[in-house]
Order: sequence, then structure tokens, then C-alpha cells
Amino acid sequence: MSLSIVIVNRNRAFEIVQKTLDSIYPQLNDSIMLTIVDYGSDIDYQHKFKALLEESFPKIYFILCPMQGQLFHKTRAINMVLRDCTATFFMVLDMDCIAHPEFIEKALILASENEVINFPYGFLKEEESKSLKAFSDYQVDFIGGLTGTAIFNTAKLQTINGFDEFYHNWGAEDADMFDRLERIGVQTNLYKEDVLLLHQWHAKGYRDKKSKQPFHSYLEKVNHEYYTLSRKRNITKVNLDDQWGLTCDPAAYTRLKEPTEIWEFENYQQEITGLFASLIVQPQENPVEIRITKVSKNSKDKIKKILNKKTKSVLDMDLVNDRLLETIILHYRNRPYFYEYDKDLAVIKVLI
Repeated sequence: MSLSIVIVNRNRAFEIVQKTLDSIYPQLNDSIMLTIVDYGSDIDYQHKFKALLEESFPKIYFILCPMQGQLFHKTRAINMVLRDCTATFFMVLDMDCIAHPEFIEKALILASENEVINFPYGFLKEEESKSLKAFSDYQVDFIGGLTGTAIFNTAKLQTINGFDEFYHNWGAEDADMFDRLERIGVQTNLYKEDVLLLHQWHAKGYRDKKSKQPFHSYLEKVNHEYYTLSRKRNITKVNLDDQWGLTCDPAAYTRLKEPTEIWEFENYQQEITGLFASLIVQPQENPVEIRITKVSKNSKDKIKKILNKKTKSVLDMDLVNDRLLETIILHYRNRPYFYEYDKDLAVIKVLI
């Protein structure tokens, strides 16, 4: 009996990372392996993280993905490990969890082919989370419900093509997986005997207003609506084009930095609509840089408006941002891209 554990990370504070890895590392052996997929942490962070693992946690496998400037894509990162996994069982663990010293042992005792065991978190308050003590000495604030940490039969996950890679950022991807497994006869049961995972407090990772990182204003709500429709349609197998769990090619991201062309647009409706149509109908093969800037209202436009003459329609830049990210999610999510939106300057820049 073997187990493959995957943790997906992006810029999680090192003091939190240290506690998580200190708790799980002693439980690894030749048949229990842990892979960390770092999906687009800051470049300096990735260098420090790699050094930390090599020095203190040499038995951990590390996949470094140069996805800076991309939406967080946890489902793809999980599937990178899942697709070719040969272990009997598979587990997704969060980077902010402290594991009970016997967590893996108990999980493997409970594991079965036609049942998923889900492990609730004991949530810690901020000060308690920052303290360093034995697992049993932590004071739990409250115990949550269904979480993203469970032990699965690997073959069952692979049968339905893993996690649905439509989901980006956070929200609904784990519930979606539990539902789809249930449709092939695999039930999910919540482990309630005791708390085996403690959730460390950390500030919510929402985008800073000054950040240029890609941010879709209502993506979590889109995830939820997509999940609701999947339930209504009884969807079981996903990622049907077989392009799931694709690993990243660092060389492709290097080529991305040298675009062959620069396309410049303003946020006129017809320009943006034409751009999106071109990207969808004729996917771009060679790297290009796309710049979208907010149109400046000049005196000529003002005079036309006063005289009731026809003016070109303009789209709100936040709307352009959301629609462009949706286009990327639907058509370019497995391709190298770099995205930034400077709201102060009202400029969107995309390398794709």
C-alpha cells in the first residue's frame, strides 16, 4: 500500500510552511511520498523555498512552476502529480495545516477503494497559531466541516480525469470532485473521531489594491455557478480534451519574454471584441505582447457628443480585464502567459 501526497503552494509565509512540513515530514517513508508544486510564487521566494527543501527536507519532491503573472491554478498543479501517479492512494494537503503525528498512519488504515475519507480542520486563532507547541497542546477555536484534504483511491480519480481544470483560484473544486466520485459509486465520509489537522491562521490572500497581478473581480462566484450547473447535468468526467495535468515547460516561459509582435488596443468595444474573437478563433502560436490602454477622451469626441454625432462605444477597463481573463481560462489556460493590470494607469499588459 502506497500513498502520494501533494501540496500546492504560492507565496505562503515561511513560518507557516515550516510548521506544516515539520509535522508531515517525519511520517514519510519509501511508500509514502510528498510532492510540493510551487505554482508561481515570486522568483526570490522560489529560490529560497528550493534551498529550504534541499537543506531540511531532502525527501520531498519539488516541482517549480514559473507561473508568475498567472491566475492561481490549483487544480492543474494537483493534476500534474495525479496524472502519472502509481501510488495506491492519493491525498491533497494544504500548506497551512499542522498534521497529527499519526495522521498518515490513521488515514491509511481508513483508506479504501470505494470510499473517500475527508478530514476536517481544527482552526486556530492568530496568537495560538503563532505559538510552537506539541500538537495535542494547541487550543482549537472551532472545528470546520468538509475540507479539501481527503484520502482517495488514485485509480478512481484518474478514471474521471482528475480535478476539473476550469476552476482557478479557490472555490468549489474539491466539492466538485466529491460529487463526481459519488456518481461512480465512491462515497465521501467525514472523519469525526478526533482532529488530525490544525489549520494555521493567516491573513486572507486577497489581492492588494496596488497589485498588478491578475485578478478577476467575481471568479469565485463563477466557479460556484459552474459547479452548480455541473451538478444539475450530472457531469462525471472532465478535461475531455485529454489536456489535463500538463507540466510546465520552463523554456516556453523564457521564450515568452521575447514576443515576436506587439499589439496595441484601446478599450473601444469593437477593438476589444475583435481581439477576443481573434484569440479564440485563431489561437496565437508565437508569443505576442498585447497592450490595452484606456482611451483618452479628446476634444473631438466631446464636440461630436455635443453635436449628437456618432461616437465609438467604450468598455469599462475592469470589464475588459474580467473578459480577457475569462478568455484565457477557457482557451489559453495551459499555454504560457504573463498578465498584469495596472489600475492606476488603466493599462493591461499580456504576454501570451
